[in-house]
Formats: sequence, C-alpha cells, structure tokens
Amino acid sequence: MQSPSYWKPLRWGNCLSLKKSRTHIILGEVKTDSKSNEVTAIPLLLALLDLEDATISIDAIACNETIVKAILDKGANYLLGLKKNQPTLYAAVEDYVQAEGANPDNLTCDYFDDTHGRLVRRRYFVFDTPEHIKALGFSEMNTVIATETISSSPYKEGISAEWRYYITNNDKTNTQLPRFIRDHWQIESTHWLLDVHLNDDKDKKYSKNAAENFAKTKRFLLNMVKLRPPKGKKRSVRANLKLVGWNLDYLEELIFS
Repeated sequence: MQSPSYWKPLRWGNCLSLKKSRTHIILGEVKTDSKSNEVTAIPLLLALLDLEDATISIDAIACNETIVKAILDKGANYLLGLKKNQPTLYAAVEDYVQAEGANPDNLTCDYFDDTHGRLVRRRYFVFDTPEHIKALGFSEMNTVIATETISSSPYKEGISAEWRYYITNNDKTNTQLPRFIRDHWQIESTHWLLDVHLNDDKDKKYSKNAAENFAKTKRFLLNMVKLRPPKGKKRSVRANLKLVGWNLDYLEELIFS
C-alpha cells in the first residue's frame, strides 16, 4: 500500500505556509494577523487544502485541541512536536520514556549519520500512549515517539545526547514515523535557501501588500526551480536561481512549459 502524503506547516515572518516534504515545495500560505500568531492562522491554512490521508507535522505551537481537531476534521493525521509549553503532558511523557518507554522492545529505528562534519546516532522509540498520558493529551493521541540523538564532533570535546518527543494519531506500526520526524526538520533548508539566496530576512518593505507579494513571489520562484531544474548538467539550487536571470530560454521554460 502506498504510504500517505506528508505535509508540514511553516512560518516565515508574518506568513504561514504549508510545505510538501517529499517534493520540497510550498503549497499554500496565509498571512498571520499582526495581533495574533500561528495558532489562529494554522486552521485557516488547513482549511484551504485537500489533506485526506495526509500526515501533518507541526511544531509544539500546534499542541492544542483546536488545531488537532482541525487536522482530524480534514481526514488527515497529525504528528506534533511536544515541548514544555505543555508542561504537564511533557513531564508525563518524559518520565514514562525514561522509566519504561526507552527499552529495546520499543526501538524501531537505530542508525548512524556522519554528514555535516559530525557523527550522529539516532534512535527512535515508538509505543502506544499509556492511558494516564492520554488523559492529559488530545483527541486520538494513539502513539508517542521518543527520539534520542547522540552526537560527537571533531571540533568539540565530549559526546552530547538529546531527547525529543512527538505525539501522533498514527498507529505505532506505521513504519514511516521515523522518516516523518526526519523530514520534519527539512524546513530548515528552505529557510536557508530563502534567506541566503533570495535575501528573505533582509528584504524590508514599507507596504504590507508589497511585503506579502514579494514573499509569495520568492516562494513561487523557489518552487519552480526545484520542480523543473534545467536539463543537462546537475547544478545547485543557487546556480539554478542565478540561471533564471541569465538564461531566457530557461526562464521561458519555467513559466510556459
């Protein structure tokens, strides 16, 4: 059976966007109100899209029943980062993981990664949500995932270890859960591309409409370049963005093909 699609809501400045993880493209966005934040904007963005059978990954800001219900009402699944903005739930999960959850029976994925100049071991413990934790959480909170990241670097002394926790309505037998969590962090590369190559953070506009329109244009351009790289020699995203301005044939292909 084909695995479900995977989506991740994101925020840039005063815009909230939705990104498809596998293709690395941005599919939708809404502007957050100046007197509010993502909590009120996320349900508006979810309502715009067909999310049937998708898994929506959001950071800890989405750990509230309103957003969980908005995801479930769309026929989608949720995977939420759990942090100390939910202190009671976080403490209960942390205590359970250290006492019982982090045992070999719950270990579903364990691998090493030596990219980016450091050696990292990632372990994923997946287990059914205990009843006493369910009572503190959200609708259909079926599964808890605990990840342990153990890393060392030739530029730093010692070894560091960090735990992160996630909650989801997916069943613990879903083999895609570790991948969902790894893909959850891919947004950082999109932030980097927008900032470094499209000057997103330093781009100041005095008109709100101009700021919003330029933000959307940059994301649209980044989508096109990622979906339709030029034929022939493989280049970086940075090189392809430059090629848009240098090569009219490539620009026409992006726009009209």
